[in-house]
Amino acid sequence: MKLQDLQTPALLLSLDRFERNVARMNERADFLRVYLRPHLKTCKSVDAARHVLGDLWSSASVSTLAETTAFFEAGILDLRYTAPFSPEKLLPVAPLIQQGLHFEILVGDTANAAAIGEQAQRLSVPVHALIEVDVDGYRGGVSPAAPEFRQLAELLDTHEYLQLRGLYSYGGSTYRLADKTERVALIERHRSTLVDAAAELRGYGHACPSLGIGSSPALHDAESYSEVDEACAGVYVFQDLAQRGIGVATLDDIAVSVLATVVQHLPTSGRTYIDAGALALAQDRSTANQAEDQGYGLVCDADTLQPLGDGDVIVASVSQEHGLVQRRDGSPIAAGTLSPGTRVRVLPNHVCMTANAYPGYHVVSGDRIEAWWPRVNGWSPGSPP
Repeated sequence: MKLQDLQTPALLLSLDRFERNVARMNERADFLRVYLRPHLKTCKSVDAARHVLGDLWSSASVSTLAETTAFFEAGILDLRYTAPFSPEKLLPVAPLIQQGLHFEILVGDTANAAAIGEQAQRLSVPVHALIEVDVDGYRGGVSPAAPEFRQLAELLDTHEYLQLRGLYSYGGSTYRLADKTERVALIERHRSTLVDAAAELRGYGHACPSLGIGSSPALHDAESYSEVDEACAGVYVFQDLAQRGIGVATLDDIAVSVLATVVQHLPTSGRTYIDAGALALAQDRSTANQAEDQGYGLVCDADTLQPLGDGDVIVASVSQEHGLVQRRDGSPIAAGTLSPGTRVRVLPNHVCMTANAYPGYHVVSGDRIEAWWPRVNGWSPGSPP
């Protein structure tokens, strides 16, 4: 099957770019002497995960119960759930733990951790917990200076079913920084904060065997992961325009694109529309505050994946099923440039969001579709694709 045989919009995965991204980050982790625990929330695909993990089909991170079930059933026996967790979510996971799953969660709230521990005890399943450390105020976690940090450690270190695994911080603010020097400094702050917090816990007699930092830019730019055991990263396998905008990826690294068809060109206004709108591209505007605002995606040649025009043709606005294609300065596309029926490919701002609209990937090599890789969409086990 070839590209022209596909109905649009369709989600495409360029195999060579994907494999190159995976190899590059594996080399980066080896250089930093840190174990890379891939976050599969980006690809959400068992087939893609086989390329990401390779022979190390042993541990990964997930963010939904559907992912937890699918990847465990595929044979990954060590999974870390990095999204907020609540006691009722343990119900569908408990049978997997009883079948051999080593299951880890992040905690940053003593009351919630205690409730999860009670649920684990009722279900008679061990759960391993990492205290999420808040380093830069980006999302969740607890400050090591807060009394609750010590309280959490004491709870986990004495609980029969909720056991202290270590500390984890998410470097989410690295995604906001286009200056590499600032990113490097922030990553070092994450590393040193974890190391100091672990030393404090060990000084109180608590075991703290693992330290982990999450985020692809963190692993890309870190100068040292000394004393950190694990790097957790996900978007690096596909990359996107937001990653390109902060300088940790190039356009040639972006492996996922949306194939779309030009459906209308209005001569009087010069407006050009494609059949990919908000549902096909997502409404993520993560490049809006970067040096180049990519609208809702950068429009490229369907065959070569080279940006159209001077690299300034974007999806400027979206309705539910249509996208308006213009130049970045707002000027229309010249008549005859994108005639109805022309195929284009749109590079996404945030690949995790865009890919979520599709049941799977058409894996592309050259102009041929080599494979179909289903995705694990939805939140609960057994969710329809």
